[in-house]
Amino acid sequence: MTWPALIRLGTVGVLAVGALAVNAAEDLPIVDSATLGTRSDLPWSELVQIDDPFEGQFIGVFDRNFFFDRFLNTRVRIEVQSLWTPESVRVLLMTRDRDCSGRLNPDNTASNVTCSELFGSRTITALLIKVDEQVFQVPGQNNMFPVSDELAEALRTAPRENIRIRLVTENGAAVDSEIGEGTVAAWETLYTD
Repeated sequence: MTWPALIRLGTVGVLAVGALAVNAAEDLPIVDSATLGTRSDLPWSELVQIDDPFEGQFIGVFDRNFFFDRFLNTRVRIEVQSLWTPESVRVLLMTRDRDCSGRLNPDNTASNVTCSELFGSRTITALLIKVDEQVFQVPGQNNMFPVSDELAEALRTAPRENIRIRLVTENGAAVDSEIGEGTVAAWETLYTD
């Protein structure tokens, strides 16, 4: 074979690989926004194509975990949502509290009960991720954290189990949570070159 023929074959090979990547992305569920906290109908813990009007088109995986904790004599729901992309992790830490008031009747039943739900979010300045026995401390800004090559490799090869994370807020408070096994499994594809 001559050099020009080999170059043409190489170009065809590159085009074929590019076509495979495009076809793989076309088979993914499409999400029209990269925002967190606004919708509960996201395809959680699965690879998706995101077509965001501000950030463009990219591949990612959304994760969500919630649990209850005590705060000032009330039971508060804490929800951690995250979006994992090849370049960064976006995290949202939300709290939901229910404040009810009413009157207790002589027969110990409540009347005129009204409840209001209080929502809040916190700014996260550091993200700690524990993969096996190694802890990655990722500093960030405005709930965004860069994914280094070393972190991407650790996430790609992480054991398929829930992964512990710690979120550190701007006032120094720490909240422990987990990334679900389905999201961890999606990391293998997301962080493969």
